Amino acid sequence: MSSLWLVTEDFDSIECKHTEVTKVSPAIELFVRSCLNKSFEKGTGLPGVVWEFQAPVWSPLSGRDDRFPRIQLAAAAGFNSAIGMPIRMKDEFFGMIEFFSTSVIDEVPELIHMFEAIGSEIGQFMQRQRVEFERERLLTQEMTLRQQAERASRLKDEFLATVSHELRTPLNSILGWAQIMRRQSLDEERQQAALETIFRNSQAQAQLIDDLLDMSRLITGNFPLDLVPTSIRSVVEAAVEIVRPQAVAKSINLTIDFRSEDIEATCDAERVQQIVWNLLVNAMKFTPENGKVEVRVDTTDNEVQISVRDNGQGIEPAFLPHVFDRFRQGDSTSTRRHRGLGLGLAIVSNLAVLHGGSVSVTSEGSGKGSEFTLHLPLTEAVLDDIFQHSGGEVNVITVDPKPDTVPLEDVRILIVEDDPDAAEMLHYALRGVGAETRNAYSVSEAMDSLAKWLPNVVLSDITMPDEDGYSLIKRIREMETTEISDLPAIALTAMARSEDGDRAISSGFQMHMAKPVDIDELTKAIESLVSAR
Repeated sequence: MSSLWLVTEDFDSIECKHTEVTKVSPAIELFVRSCLNKSFEKGTGLPGVVWEFQAPVWSPLSGRDDRFPRIQLAAAAGFNSAIGMPIRMKDEFFGMIEFFSTSVIDEVPELIHMFEAIGSEIGQFMQRQRVEFERERLLTQEMTLRQQAERASRLKDEFLATVSHELRTPLNSILGWAQIMRRQSLDEERQQAALETIFRNSQAQAQLIDDLLDMSRLITGNFPLDLVPTSIRSVVEAAVEIVRPQAVAKSINLTIDFRSEDIEATCDAERVQQIVWNLLVNAMKFTPENGKVEVRVDTTDNEVQISVRDNGQGIEPAFLPHVFDRFRQGDSTSTRRHRGLGLGLAIVSNLAVLHGGSVSVTSEGSGKGSEFTLHLPLTEAVLDDIFQHSGGEVNVITVDPKPDTVPLEDVRILIVEDDPDAAEMLHYALRGVGAETRNAYSVSEAMDSLAKWLPNVVLSDITMPDEDGYSLIKRIREMETTEISDLPAIALTAMARSEDGDRAISSGFQMHMAKPVDIDELTKAIESLVSAR
């Protein structure tokens, strides 16, 4: 059995809002009724104790304890263990999820860390949902407050359930294979397969987080574009090549039909490729094996049209108006066949608008396929509209040929990272591309290292004990020796919001990169800083 508890608006108690059971008996029904609409003050009951400590709490459900008044009812229902998992974001506590088990579950550090990580992720998602709710309330004046509350509650429940499932699924494979590799000696073939599974699921989790961050930046209007004259043919072909292995795996006939000669449009090539890639991934997802997906590129007098058509599942007429809504899916039930957060098409729609264009969808109904069409303007006059949509953050640049990649030979890098595993990974990866590296696990160690060894670049985490990365860069910039005070620095951190990037740059870092980082991208960033200096 599990139940969701949320802190009340006045923050004086925590209430049970929802329960789930896997089997029913009279004793369990009695216990469920004792939970529903129940409230506890901080420090009372399992929810109140979790609230007080803001950490996972175990209860063996044995003996008597005045702080846990439901122990006897839980034991009578056949439960032998109870676990409370906090839902929080930084110092803000939202509520908790409690689990009751008929088995005796021991308290282990790995499980504690997992619960804390999951609770933190859910807390961030709940915070985003609060922001979204407030935004919709301001933009939709004609709706009543009661209608807004009901809709927000419904979306919250679906959102929490979906996010929990989508994050747990790849995490299950990652943790499972990691434990197997620690405990067992695998043959080379099985070990390689395990590593590929871990890598593939890590990429899936990274994509989920990227989608959430992209959506957050689009919602807040802080999404700059780099606009260049771009070959539409090259962008479409690049997106198709990315998904071609997926098409081959499902025996899908993937074709491209260029109905016009190669043309150029002023756009952000990377983001337009992201749009086409999202549309292709969506088409592949809902197209059965041996199906067909066609990409068609055509032009009119003032726009280019990129269409992705499939002969797959199709879209019900009632859902067509909601296809591009955030966190909306045609099937959001527990029996749905396709995974995802329901963000891909919302990101597509927002990116199209930022380019001064739009995206449309047509479908004749279930089982009759669907067609998504991206409309992009061809004229440069649209740049003014794009500039307004993107909040003025548009860089119109010309394309220069890329120089050949130069390895980081003879480049000295000081890595400041308090997490030993992360520090060792960066040390090993950057050494592999020719760099000379030294690790410092705190700001004080970093300053000691700078007194004895002069790097070309400083690579620093932000969140560290005692002193953080902001303190480090401030101390470096205030050094009297210009060789140290002028050192290029990159903030490499899990603090990946747009405002985190702004703060890092304004504090003195030259670049802000979010974890998990692609080693090739990090290498190119370091190269650019060293070359510029």
